[in-house]
Amino acid sequence: MKLPSVVAVKPLWWVIGVLALAVVALSVSLVVVRANARASVATYAGAGAACAAQREGATTRVAELVSANAGYGRAVAVLQAELTLAQKQAATLKQQSDSAVAAAEAREADANRTLKQFMDRYAGQARETRCALALTEVEASCPAFSGY
Repeated sequence: MKLPSVVAVKPLWWVIGVLALAVVALSVSLVVVRANARASVATYAGAGAACAAQREGATTRVAELVSANAGYGRAVAVLQAELTLAQKQAATLKQQSDSAVAAAEAREADANRTLKQFMDRYAGQARETRCALALTEVEASCPAFSGY
């Protein structure tokens, strides 16, 4: 071997070795980067699935709440109708009770007038001799009638 060829071959082998080491290092870093990328993709896919599940859960919850809200709306409407009916019935009962009280008071006043007329007539006739004797005879024959 000639000296110029030896001088040129040795550095060439060194360059090839360095390049081979660079290729190996780049391959290893590529494997590491690919593993990290796959892990990141898996993480993002899991996060995406979690978000989708959470969104579906929220959508389901919204549907449940809308349904419950509609049910409460119907219940409130029924209760408002019942309240209106009860208020009308209360007004009717108040009117009826007021008219019944007024009628009873009118009958009481009429009965008091009739009683006063009777008592006045009784008091006037009880002073007459003939009526006083009749009352005495009635009391003597039936003591239950005494005291009137």
